[in-house]
Amino acid sequence: MAALTLGGFATLLYSNASQETNNEQVSRETTIDETTAETATASTVPEGTARTAAVPEKTAPATAAPAGWVSAIGDSVMLGAVDALLQEMPNLALIDAQGSRQPPAAIDVLRRRRAAGQLGESVVVHVGNNGPFTDEDFDEMMRVLAEVRKVLVVNVTVPSNVEDPVAVPNNAVLAAGVQRYPNAVLVDWRAASGGHPEFFGEDGLHLTFQGAQAYADLIATHLGDPEETAVALPGPQERITWGEKGSFGECVGPASRCVA
Repeated sequence: MAALTLGGFATLLYSNASQETNNEQVSRETTIDETTAETATASTVPEGTARTAAVPEKTAPATAAPAGWVSAIGDSVMLGAVDALLQEMPNLALIDAQGSRQPPAAIDVLRRRRAAGQLGESVVVHVGNNGPFTDEDFDEMMRVLAEVRKVLVVNVTVPSNVEDPVAVPNNAVLAAGVQRYPNAVLVDWRAASGGHPEFFGEDGLHLTFQGAQAYADLIATHLGDPEETAVALPGPQERITWGEKGSFGECVGPASRCVA
């Protein structure tokens, strides 16, 4: 009887052990199945959906100007040559010039007009008569104009009657700056106007009628032959003026681009 009891007890132990093993196996299989189900569920989410949520939306690029359009941004010297520039440059789609305009203000104008798609394939910039033009200013300007095919940088006259003129260091910055950028070209108004007092008024800076014509001719020469790239301008040209005296400004271009 004792032997039978021990045998029965052993059988019972074996049965319990087998049951525990089976339970553990079932548990492991259930865990594997759940993991597989989670993986399968995750794989059903489109990859593009997850990536789209993580990537910020890009800003649409500014509209590129048609080939041949020219824009000009400047200060009171350019302001005195508006009519001559329009005559010598048939593809001039926009002029924005204002007295006392300094380089940082001109860069802001360039930035706004670029964002609005209002700059031409070529851009003329003439500032530096009213304040310092630093290397940092030049680099910032060229970053704004990085996609412009040709940037004509007009240097400034050095009036003989001004002590320690800002034009001297500014011209050095402009000469060095154009060397760093393949799309920048120096228009050497300083050299072209030297020895021509008839180009200037009493202050030795602002232009006479003859000076305005020479100024426009020089810039047009650097742009090349307009007949090769003639294009229709963007609508009827209008003149908008603002300010007075030293801060007087003028914009010539389509009404949508010239808002006082």
